[in-house]
Amino acid sequence: MTKKVLKYMSWILLAYVLVCLVTPFNKTLRNRSIKNQINYLSQQLDKGYDDRLQARFPEGKLFSNCLLALSIIEYCEKNDAAASRYGAIVDKCISRIQSKRALQKFNPDLTPAQGMFYQGWSQLVYSSYKESALFRFSNNQEEIVQRVAKTESMFTQLQADSLRIMNSYPESNWPADNLIGIAAMQSESLRMKWIGHLMKTTEHASGLIHHSGSDKHVIRGSSSAMITYCLDKSRYPKSQEYNDKFLATFVDSYLGVQLVKENEDGSDNMDVDSGPVLFGYGASATIMNIKTQASLGNPNARITWAAMNLISAPVNLINRKFLLLKQEPMLDLFMLWASTDL
Repeated sequence: MTKKVLKYMSWILLAYVLVCLVTPFNKTLRNRSIKNQINYLSQQLDKGYDDRLQARFPEGKLFSNCLLALSIIEYCEKNDAAASRYGAIVDKCISRIQSKRALQKFNPDLTPAQGMFYQGWSQLVYSSYKESALFRFSNNQEEIVQRVAKTESMFTQLQADSLRIMNSYPESNWPADNLIGIAAMQSESLRMKWIGHLMKTTEHASGLIHHSGSDKHVIRGSSSAMITYCLDKSRYPKSQEYNDKFLATFVDSYLGVQLVKENEDGSDNMDVDSGPVLFGYGASATIMNIKTQASLGNPNARITWAAMNLISAPVNLINRKFLLLKQEPMLDLFMLWASTDL
């Protein structure tokens, strides 16, 4: 009896592992994974989990709602799945993005007001939503159209006389935050000039854009993965060449699974942006790189997502999917966002 039970358990475990690994390669399983994650995460944010994330991360409420909104918008666009219920979820995300609780971490006296992290990510959500088929289901169309135009005009005016890297917080800036805003811009001319300025500003020998304005010699895996994604999304003509430099500097591949070093020297130094770093490889950098490589058409993105999906021990039942037994919802959000480009 015991042997029979062990045999059945072994077959069940094998089936579980195979489904986890096959999911990004099978359209039906991939769509089920995305839809169930959207259902679970939207329920969690409706219950106020973004406020709990705000207590853990400086921009937790804003960031979680932006990632969920972008994931839904991208999924609907690429799968012709626009539906009123998805529009309602995005509208709720936008309402929370604009809430006092989300805004309280951002300085209204900065230029731009609230800083570049807030303005860049919120503008990316608004502009992506406005250009999507899902937008017809929004109950806030006029306001969103006005916000897109106002922020575009603000960026244009601020960069009119002389280009600069705009601050996210008082006296501190991060090029990745600027690039999120650049990716949301309609003006191709300003996008390319702004990117060109960032390229000239970095002082790293590789030509990769620096992590923060406080040290233009330092590059990091997590921000470099985000920067590379933004360059591609901004339609920068040399994004593939830039990606080659990024891969050569930060990425090691094991059986097609791409692991990304957080620090150029392979050290385990970490902070809130890097997430856990193990043997030099950063969690945030590795998962963000899935999104980046998927957007560039690199087949390793699916292999890496499959490996991360398995390691995350997914539970995907009754129209809900969550990872790591609900312990790290920011991982769920990044894995969801990455999966929409697979």
